[in-house]
Amino acid sequence: MTAVTRVLQVSDCHLAADPDARYRDQSADRNLAALTPAVRAFAPDWLVLSGDLSEDASPASYARLIDWAVQFGSQVAWLPGNHDDRSVMEPLFTAAGFEAGPLVEPVGPGEGWQLVLLDSARVDDPAGRLSPDRLAPLSGVDPARPLGVFVHHQPLPVGAAWIDKVPLREPQAFWAAVETAGGADFVAFGHVHQRFRARYRGTRCLAAPSTAANSYPRTSRFTPGETTPMARGYLLADDGRWKSGLVGG
Repeated sequence: MTAVTRVLQVSDCHLAADPDARYRDQSADRNLAALTPAVRAFAPDWLVLSGDLSEDASPASYARLIDWAVQFGSQVAWLPGNHDDRSVMEPLFTAAGFEAGPLVEPVGPGEGWQLVLLDSARVDDPAGRLSPDRLAPLSGVDPARPLGVFVHHQPLPVGAAWIDKVPLREPQAFWAAVETAGGADFVAFGHVHQRFRARYRGTRCLAAPSTAANSYPRTSRFTPGETTPMARGYLLADDGRWKSGLVGG
């Protein structure tokens, strides 16, 4: 019988030190809490927190996110976004037992799926970049095993001018590293605050919408009205098959 690992990507929570703070005229805390029943129903084996978890990189915001995440009994992996501060996150998340990767093997070392978490965040710059050092984890994967790559910034345009101004810079280096690794089954990202899926060079590319506030897709400006909150679920079978869909909303 084929075993399936359930992975839920949670992104762009934008919590602030003040739990009553507003983000794009939404309550980030209340919207995250509203996602809880859908997360319980999905029953993830793993949560992947894919950046912009805080709006102000405050310890208080990360502490509340930890409290929210641990209630599900899932293993948790994380990477920062452009609003985050890794130096603040790391000690808190490490103490909580969260994994920073960059290589996560949900089934076990040398078995099944490989998930690579790449840190594209840069200090004081909303766009992303992956230096050779930050791309290096892709050189260590087993090309014979299925591979999923998580990164905060979008490595291809999503057709929304307001967020495509601040993508992953120099994405050619990223795609070259993916190709050298033997290709990825999927590339997952956050940052764009909208639903998105496409193929690029044969690779499925999927966005996790925000838990805080989302825009209608393919708009020149952030256009509220899309249902929030949402996350993206992945069902990863140990024979390499997989499927994905939105959770919540």
